Amino acid sequence: MTTRNTSSGDTRERTSITLPKDLMRRARVAGGNNLSAYLEQALREKFLVDAMTEVARINSLNPNDDLFEAAEADAEAAA
Repeated sequence: MTTRNTSSGDTRERTSITLPKDLMRRARVAGGNNLSAYLEQALREKFLVDAMTEVARINSLNPNDDLFEAAEADAEAAA
């Protein structure tokens, strides 16, 4: 693996990945001339989805959420 700094100061690392042929073909087509940028964006989006899923999981453990939603429903019904 080699690392290098880009003009923006980011450090990049070269690596090798193995993907199913059809997935790699689709990624190359979707990424146009920049497969690395396409995969970088896909990873960033996946990390965001994972983080949002974890926040939702943690929030679902909070019993006060259910009470708050029930109070809001009662207030709307009374209005």
